[in-house]
Amino acid sequence: MPKIRVLVVDDNINFLQLAQMALGTDDYEVYTATDGQDGFDQAKKLMPDIMLMDVMMPRVSGLELMRMLLAEEDLKEIPILVMTASHFDPSTEMVFKQEGNVKGFLQKPCPVNALREQIALALKRPH
Repeated sequence: MPKIRVLVVDDNINFLQLAQMALGTDDYEVYTATDGQDGFDQAKKLMPDIMLMDVMMPRVSGLELMRMLLAEEDLKEIPILVMTASHFDPSTEMVFKQEGNVKGFLQKPCPVNALREQIALALKRPH
């Protein structure tokens, strides 16, 4: 079975490293980006199976990145898991939930098995 291509977009380098270690198994190919613009450029190049994205990032926020992806015909179907270290503002969560490509929310730090479970659910694959 081909590996699941995961693009993790987060300005926290420690989290990116953690995600790479957690998902860097036989099942996943992990790519990283440190802000929304970088994430958008990587998504266009890699066409990942799923994206994990932080909300608060420099240059281009998670919300802006999501809108950029939705505006692109070949990127708008990529499932997204939204991650945040801070408590979600309910109005922000509502904005994300309205978008069909947002498949779930994760609170950071998140246990590895929960992360894998969310990815499997978003992709509707057994984990």
